[in-house]
Amino acid sequence: MKRKYFLVPLLAGAVIMSACKDKSTTDTQDSSTSDSSTGSSATAPAVPAPDPIKPSATPEKRAEKLGFAKHLPKTIVKYDGIFNGKEAFQEFLKTPIGAFVLQRMADEGVSLEELMESGPAAGQIAQYSEEYFTAYGSGTGETFDLAMNLLNRFAYYGGRTGVHMADGFVREGDAYQPRGPEEFMNGPLKGAPKEIVKMFQSFNMPAVYQGAKVSDAEARELVVEQMEQITSLFGMVEEISEAITIKRGENEFNGFKISGAKIAEEIDEDDMEEMQEVFEAEDVSAFRDALSKKSIICVSGTVGDYVILFLGKSEDDFVLAESVSDSMCANEEIVFLDTYLDKKIISLGYSDSKVVEMTGNLEAVGFRLLNSFTKGLGDGLGDAGSLGDTQDIEALLGSITEQGEKLVGMFNAADLGYVVYIEDGLKAEGFGGGNMPSIDFSKEHSLASLGDGDNTLLFANWTSNEAYNEAVMEYIDSVGETAYLLTKRVAALDIDDGDFRDFKQGVEMFDKAFQSDAVELWKALRGDLAAGLGAESALVMDVNGALPKIPNVPDVILKEGKMPRIGYVSTVDDRAKLQSSWTRVNTSAENILKTISEMAGEEIPMQVPMSSEKDGLKTWFVPIPFQNDDFVPSVSVSDELFFVSTSKTFSEGLAERFKTGSKSGRKGAWLHVDFKVLNGFAKQWLALVEKNVEEIIPNESGRADFTENKPMIDEALKVFGSLDTLTLNARKEGGRTRVSLHLKTQ
Repeated sequence: MKRKYFLVPLLAGAVIMSACKDKSTTDTQDSSTSDSSTGSSATAPAVPAPDPIKPSATPEKRAEKLGFAKHLPKTIVKYDGIFNGKEAFQEFLKTPIGAFVLQRMADEGVSLEELMESGPAAGQIAQYSEEYFTAYGSGTGETFDLAMNLLNRFAYYGGRTGVHMADGFVREGDAYQPRGPEEFMNGPLKGAPKEIVKMFQSFNMPAVYQGAKVSDAEARELVVEQMEQITSLFGMVEEISEAITIKRGENEFNGFKISGAKIAEEIDEDDMEEMQEVFEAEDVSAFRDALSKKSIICVSGTVGDYVILFLGKSEDDFVLAESVSDSMCANEEIVFLDTYLDKKIISLGYSDSKVVEMTGNLEAVGFRLLNSFTKGLGDGLGDAGSLGDTQDIEALLGSITEQGEKLVGMFNAADLGYVVYIEDGLKAEGFGGGNMPSIDFSKEHSLASLGDGDNTLLFANWTSNEAYNEAVMEYIDSVGETAYLLTKRVAALDIDDGDFRDFKQGVEMFDKAFQSDAVELWKALRGDLAAGLGAESALVMDVNGALPKIPNVPDVILKEGKMPRIGYVSTVDDRAKLQSSWTRVNTSAENILKTISEMAGEEIPMQVPMSSEKDGLKTWFVPIPFQNDDFVPSVSVSDELFFVSTSKTFSEGLAERFKTGSKSGRKGAWLHVDFKVLNGFAKQWLALVEKNVEEIIPNESGRADFTENKPMIDEALKVFGSLDTLTLNARKEGGRTRVSLHLKTQ
């Protein structure tokens, strides 16, 4: 078996990130929060209360649209509903795309009618045909918080255990074998059982409602059977469950209750002794005592045309509102919906800020887990002995954790609401939720006019939050520095193994031959380039590019064919810094290439870029075979703009458009995709091939295939020609995050 160096960061090249802390991070936070994974404080931004959305409808009016929500209690903290699914699906089938899908299914011998009428499918389809919802009540936020904390602790103990295993392999080599679970429970996992027991003690099943409106009695019976199959799972073990019936008004709900007390009774002395071989006796007793106080109920039943499933910790948690004023429809959190009550709503929902905090900021969740893992690594190194004194590495790991906490502190959460409806295609509106700290919502876009050109297929425009970006880069710096230092420490070990000797020689070679140039290269990119570029960026794609003269490609394609052109654009803050970064990058790259040439025993010449200038925009590019001005990867810079593009003329055209274009007033992030351009581009190529098929497809069988498939291609282009545009805009309005999406159809 090979030695297991899997925990050793072999990428010694990470040193390029290690010496780049020239810029100070802008501190935009002014309040403190606690990170549950480490117990230390993280700086969080002050969150001013957003402007209240004034209600324009009564709870009764909302109830007309929300269906069963008039029965759900005000304590609901998360709700998601789907409405008129069958009607929306039938409307979709009437569209060209829907008809196309039906035809393809028929061609494959699949009948939609037969599929929808099959037993299991029919029950599932019935649930989503009129109204389907899930709702979470009391205890949900605490449960999500507990789940996040559990994941954090798994990450922490995973880091400690990984170091413990690596330490064993370094000390004993392939002969190392863990000596039973007690080695871990008394070592890297020491303390974990107590934490898990403590979490279990605080856990209670939150109130969960799930339901569907099914007006057809026969279909409703299918859904009832499916719900009863779920409740029956809770009654499979008779020793720990009991059948229960809950009455709410005239409605009766049946199911089962799983009793923690009964489960605890099933744990006899033999089980206790067996558990104590791994866990301490007091932990086992504490777990058993906590278990005896827990219970979960699962019941199902009907309320009129609705089939309802409920899960909770007790019968008392199952609450149905007695009046609309006591229901979810009277929640202040859903007033955002009032403006859309006259729309053809197909989905809507909301979550309170506690739920959003745990689930709505995935980046923050990732940083929390990394922080816990990093802290586990540091504590594990403190217990390991094979690497000698690791206080310097532990200090760096501590710095990574602190920087990660700072990043977590840049995120905040607010109540989230969303609504999806049919109007001129499909529209969706989001209100509140995560604050998106990577985006600066305060600055008006200056690059908006770059998306106004003819045949622009895609245009994206956003302004980055420089404080957040800098914090992320500092985090990456610290990770790279720590990885390099740990790699050096491992490489210094005295281990007699062929693979390890190769690894050690590789690290030594990197230090001697490449380290200084690699560090300088990273400093140029991390320092001067970052300082030279502005915060606003854009991505532009059009289909106006001319094809280069490629050998063996028919002349008619080269003359009449078009290709996409792609350009990334950024504003420029300091052109001198950009020039400095290029000089430093070029010098380092030349040195690295020279070293590689010496090692290879063959000179590898450094390519010298060519340049051109037009109206103050200077472009650099390395000549490649079969290039033209519309197809040559290039970098262009002016006093105002920086381009990385596939086309020199595209960059020049965008620069000219920037000078003459008008401002849009947009802020935040913007995305626009024009499907008409894409469809026209495809039709253009199809017409070109059809007109010149003998020249383009000289093979007779190939032409026959094209002729056979052309009707289907024509139909597909016609069908998807019904799509118009896709627009997405994230911004701030009234102090809250707002996201609008519109998939427009013709």
